[in-house]
Amino acid sequence: MRTGIKVGIGIAVLIIIIIVSLYSMYISGFNGVQSRDESVKKRAADVDTQLQRRYDLIPNLVSSVKGYMQFERQTLEDITKLRSQWMQTPDAAQRVNLSNQLEATLSKIILTYEAYPELKSDATVTRLMDELAGTENRISVSRTAYNDGVRDFNLHIRTFPNNIFNENGFLGAKAWGYEQYPQYEASAQARNIVPQVNLNFTG
Repeated sequence: MRTGIKVGIGIAVLIIIIIVSLYSMYISGFNGVQSRDESVKKRAADVDTQLQRRYDLIPNLVSSVKGYMQFERQTLEDITKLRSQWMQTPDAAQRVNLSNQLEATLSKIILTYEAYPELKSDATVTRLMDELAGTENRISVSRTAYNDGVRDFNLHIRTFPNNIFNENGFLGAKAWGYEQYPQYEASAQARNIVPQVNLNFTG
């Protein structure tokens, strides 16, 4: 009889330990997602600040190079359109995607700047390109920090024990309204022009 009671108590204690352990993992995972999410949002805001500096330069830059790039009218229109969409979009994932697209399109202007001496001799264009170069360096630093935060967040919700809850979707990050964040990626075209104009477009 006593043996049966001891076994019953042992099983009850074991069950309690398992429940407490699962609850602790759950709370730890929840708190971890919260803190990492706030970190990503803060870093995203830092990137947005620098991107805003870039996009504030675009109207003047487009206006200044328009006379030299009549053959690239579609490029100029695309840049203006993407800039407008970025400024009107509150969704972080969409802003990352639009920024990646705009960077690839903006690289065409920089390639043209390198190819045409007339553009280089234009004081206004040269000043704007210098401002853009400085802005791109700041964007690179901020974006690298953002991507580091995103990797940490995405890894956190995909690894044990958090993936136990996330796999089911009713307890983990998905249930709390969190999805993996996208990363900023420099286009191959943008990376290829870096040595020519000394702009840092690395992600």
